[in-house]
Amino acid sequence: MEHIEKLRISLRPFMLYVVSMAQFLDIVNGASVSVAIIPISKDLHFSVAMLPWILNAYTITFAGLLLFSGRMGDLFGHRRILMFGLFWFASWSLVVSFSKSPIMFIIARALQGVGAACTVPTAMALIAINYPPGPERTKAFSVFAAFGGLGAVVGTLMAGGLIGSIGWAWIFRVSSITAYILLVLAFFVIPSTLKKTGAERPRIDFMGSIASVLAVTGIVYYIIMGTEDGWASAKTLPVLFAGLICLGVFIYVESKVEQPIMPFRVWKSSLFTASVVIAFVLMAMMQGIIFYVNMIFQEVYGWSAIKTAVGFLVHALLAIVVFATLGRTIPRLSLKPLILAGFVFRCASALMFAFVTENTSYWRLPFPALIIHVFGLGFTMLPVQITAVRDAANKDQGLVGAIFNTGLQLGAPFGIAILNVISISTKGQGEGPSVAAELMKGYKNALFGVVAFGVFGFILTAIVLPWDKPVRPAKPATPETKDPEGMQESVVTEEMEFEQEAKLPL
Repeated sequence: MEHIEKLRISLRPFMLYVVSMAQFLDIVNGASVSVAIIPISKDLHFSVAMLPWILNAYTITFAGLLLFSGRMGDLFGHRRILMFGLFWFASWSLVVSFSKSPIMFIIARALQGVGAACTVPTAMALIAINYPPGPERTKAFSVFAAFGGLGAVVGTLMAGGLIGSIGWAWIFRVSSITAYILLVLAFFVIPSTLKKTGAERPRIDFMGSIASVLAVTGIVYYIIMGTEDGWASAKTLPVLFAGLICLGVFIYVESKVEQPIMPFRVWKSSLFTASVVIAFVLMAMMQGIIFYVNMIFQEVYGWSAIKTAVGFLVHALLAIVVFATLGRTIPRLSLKPLILAGFVFRCASALMFAFVTENTSYWRLPFPALIIHVFGLGFTMLPVQITAVRDAANKDQGLVGAIFNTGLQLGAPFGIAILNVISISTKGQGEGPSVAAELMKGYKNALFGVVAFGVFGFILTAIVLPWDKPVRPAKPATPETKDPEGMQESVVTEEMEFEQEAKLPL
């Protein structure tokens, strides 16, 4: 194994791009499947009631297992969990592509989400561990975020092209092939993240793990299905109660066990706690804008799926440029003003879309609104991601990444659920001059709801986040400044052995 470790050292500069591809793959999967819902439902004969499960089966397992998989990476090695996730994701993506019935498709999609849950938080942890706080970590996360922006456009365009040529099944086959390639690359470019000592093997908090999975899954299920079956429906309300009970059990168990899956020490950082809440709001806003802009393009303008994808092209391509540029400029800036400005930009973008009509030119409002939204996205998501991991010890980076992503995953369905209620309850009754105009009444009010989210996020950021100084390179720890509680001691210290042997890309 020694020669393999030497090979990993020499190839380690490529690690950032491999772990960023995990983010890319997840975004591609989400964007492409959203476009493919109609052809999938027709080919597999989905009923109207089962249609939401094309997306929801994946989302629920993905969100439910983020916390567990992130902590497993901290305990047993991030590379190991990442590679398992890639293998699992690739295998079940292949099964999805050969599905012959709705039940087979839904089960395979749910299991595919398990694999994705193992890749995203461990990818974040590997970046946070291998890049010290300061400009290096900021630039690394900007690359990570840029791959996400690229994934959005690639997923949408790829889905449109494949559906129109060789079929929707190839969306999942391409994802499978890509994941298998990443699995091989991860083996060769990511160093081992386990200590080579005789220390006691970490124990898994099984009770806490089960309770956390059931709690998050139940809450996400309720948020997603509440708009379909009713918030007080017998199909949803018991699931919410069960999820809340499991959440209570989880909190109790974590306060008692010696090695909890979620040590409460991570919440001692007010910066981290605020970042998770702000991330929740940001994702609710982002999903709201993307969803209703998509509805405006297709239902108000009457565009096809592929034309809608082209309409979003400027958004995705500019996102890559914005995130890459911010990665080099953020180290010289204070983060709080950026986040506040980002909320203003995103609110302005939502307001511009709210005043679109079926006769409004794309170039007059949607095009500039998309550009403004990209800058708002960059000014908020990247700084919040940086603040979330800034104070965390290396041994908690997987957990921190998992909690942060759980906040994002909870924010997305919550935002859509609330905004859908606003849209449905305020849309026209079909008595106006056109169906598009009547639909736009509901979309307009939903976009006002996005603005309300933004105002809340702006106020929260202004009150809670500190007026920090620009991000600077981290100084080496000294005995006098070492954390007395051992918070900076890491169970993944082997990464540090390679720091001077290979310079990572920026």
